[in-house]
Amino acid sequence: MQSCSKNMVIAFISVILIATSMGCIETPAAAPALLEESALAKYGWSQEGDIEYNIIQHNISDSNSISFNSTVVNYKNNRLAADIQGQANDFRESYNIPFSPEIPMIDAWISTNTITLPAGATLPTNLISKMTNSKVNDLSEQNSIRNLSKIETRELTMKDGSVIEVSIYSGLAPSQNLSLNILGIVAAFEKDDSSIIVIGVTPNGSLPVKVGGVEADLFSIDGNREIEEMLELVTTIE
Repeated sequence: MQSCSKNMVIAFISVILIATSMGCIETPAAAPALLEESALAKYGWSQEGDIEYNIIQHNISDSNSISFNSTVVNYKNNRLAADIQGQANDFRESYNIPFSPEIPMIDAWISTNTITLPAGATLPTNLISKMTNSKVNDLSEQNSIRNLSKIETRELTMKDGSVIEVSIYSGLAPSQNLSLNILGIVAAFEKDDSSIIVIGVTPNGSLPVKVGGVEADLFSIDGNREIEEMLELVTTIE
């Protein structure tokens, strides 16, 4: 985190110099990075909550400051949630369990974050890398994900023909007294006068449970298939 902060300071200074030379320090609006509605409907996803519009102020002197705009859009996988619920119901019926087994809070989601800087400057590549690494670390710490590591790097062709790099991660997330495998995607790229960071997570594999004398999988998820669908959604970002 300290290294990321130092790089942010350097980026601030660079932006100030650029803005001064151009005679303008206005910050463009951060247009939300939206996933295509038809693709969301196809795969059973939807936007979750309202779009978050944020303004981050940074003081450069006692009387002057510059602002950074950030827009966050969150999406959730309704189809997968329904599938998990359906499998849990089948588990109950198959083993004649007289109550509904408790399903842990396991979601598949995608979050897009658009960032704009003064004078339309974009984040340096090394700073974007630091920011994405920081977000991955935050994700791991906030959700108690263990053994989170990058397992693959892919190139993704976007709807507009540009090519971006996507990192795929694997880890273990706690679920009651058990652990469930997860897969995640992380991508960062520039678009117009903004920088976009995308993060997504899906459960992967089976969740074994013990209910009375029954030991069996409560549900099973093909995480690799889910990742492919998530990547397809990312390509539609407008």
